[in-house]
Amino acid sequence: MRIFTGQYDRSFDGKNRIQLPSQLRAKIDAKHDGAGVYVTLGEHRGTLSLFTERAFEEIAARIETEFIPGAESRAFELQFYGLASHVDLDKQGRILIPDRLRKKAGLKDEIYLVGQKYRIDLWNRVDFDRCLGIDWEGDEWPEQWASFLRMRPARPPSG
Repeated sequence: MRIFTGQYDRSFDGKNRIQLPSQLRAKIDAKHDGAGVYVTLGEHRGTLSLFTERAFEEIAARIETEFIPGAESRAFELQFYGLASHVDLDKQGRILIPDRLRKKAGLKDEIYLVGQKYRIDLWNRVDFDRCLGIDWEGDEWPEQWASFLRMRPARPPSG
């Protein structure tokens, strides 16, 4: 599994394209991950997410196995899959963001691309800075960081 990390300043060009930074492009192996990416609504309100072809297929397989019947599940599937678009990277590493997705997320011209483990999220700069909520120079360092860094995979109960 490739891990996407970092935060990158980007701007949409006049044709609704953004360029993936070389650091992120280097993590995508066309033979392993597929040549294009999927763009869909993000986990956070007002964001979009990019998944490699392989990562999108893996999450789709996982969602299918965790399917819970009901209106909320049907609405999620309709939005997640119905709005998802497969896009190719051009020779300059740019991808075209479908207008309907950009409008739905409310993305402005100036954005951040944020590595999120197996996906890349597109954020409005102001929204991302607000969401972080970390006082990097003050005393409010996130207390839970130590707990997260020390996490171990859950073990099944012995019995």
